[in-house]
Amino acid sequence: MPPGANGAAPNPTASSSRSNSYPQMTLNAMFNSPARLSQPHLHPDKLNGALWFGIDPCVHAFIRATWQAYYMGPWKSWNKVPEERTDSWWQTFVQNYYWEPQFNDLVYGLWKKETMTSVGERISKKKRQNKKPKYINDSDWTLLQEYWATDAAKKKSKKAAKSRKSDPVGKGCHKHNAGPRCFARIAYNMTQASGEPPSYTALVRETHSRPDGTFVDYRAEELVTQAEMEATQLSNTEGSPGSPSASSAPSRLMLNKAYLKNAKSKRGYVYGLGSEQFREHAPSSRVPNGISRNLDLEMRVGGLEATLQTVTSDVAGVKQDVAGVKQDVSDMRKDFASTRDAINMFIQTLRPPQAPTGQTSDNQPQAPTGQPDPPNGI
Repeated sequence: MPPGANGAAPNPTASSSRSNSYPQMTLNAMFNSPARLSQPHLHPDKLNGALWFGIDPCVHAFIRATWQAYYMGPWKSWNKVPEERTDSWWQTFVQNYYWEPQFNDLVYGLWKKETMTSVGERISKKKRQNKKPKYINDSDWTLLQEYWATDAAKKKSKKAAKSRKSDPVGKGCHKHNAGPRCFARIAYNMTQASGEPPSYTALVRETHSRPDGTFVDYRAEELVTQAEMEATQLSNTEGSPGSPSASSAPSRLMLNKAYLKNAKSKRGYVYGLGSEQFREHAPSSRVPNGISRNLDLEMRVGGLEATLQTVTSDVAGVKQDVAGVKQDVSDMRKDFASTRDAINMFIQTLRPPQAPTGQTSDNQPQAPTGQPDPPNGI
């Protein structure tokens, strides 16, 4: 849980690193401040133009500027920075960005990772260059140089360099051709270009291949080839979610699941994905486990959507059939009415003609009319 997300900060009197601009307040008050609603918005899906870690350089630039402005001690890494100082950096970030409460854990985890990485990389770079950075004063820089000159520091540095160049699986050390570009940014650009997120295999191809399509990293090539083969076999056997054909090409989710199965590392990371694997990673769980849960959930949702689409199609077919039956019944009624009229006419022709009522024939004899006898003598 990020500091202050569900209550007051451990030290209520501790001020923000920008204490000259903000009144002293607890982190809980900072989280609930209405003023945050007008700050730049953070969202992992970048809804409505929101920003996110690894995709928008301005977020990383703000994090770097914050710790460099208040790096006041001979601290060679994040672990050596006092907690009060790291809390002040976090407070500054909280005051300058807004995100929904459900992303508190995710934002804090990614902010901490960005800050740790930035501190370590910047200090190490200045150490190799033997050049004092502007954000460290002379006395602190002298203390750092004295520490780096000790046998213990040299031994630790040598061990770290050996670890970076190690080849634990016999496939060579990790290489990519992304340069300084963030993998999360590359994945986002691919999404914008195609209209849907790229599969892990497509992202690894994009970041680990030369312009001619050949891989620069042997292990990345092996993982991609193996994942595509397994996903294709599974698709031909079971069919991909949302596809009515059992022989269709493997879906993005199938490719991701196949790649994740073989690309997990012992340290809890996914080989070849870079910063993209941290885009939706909750800091309370290991990266592969979190990604696997998201994939399972997405596949279930995809299956439900496919089932719903099938049911909707069936219902539409039933409606069409019912409409056809109704039309047939209507036509039958018309036919029955026509048949009834024809029968009635035929029956009328079979009946004998009848004389008109109230009239007599002209040649029918009529009874004589009685006349009175004339008087005598006439």
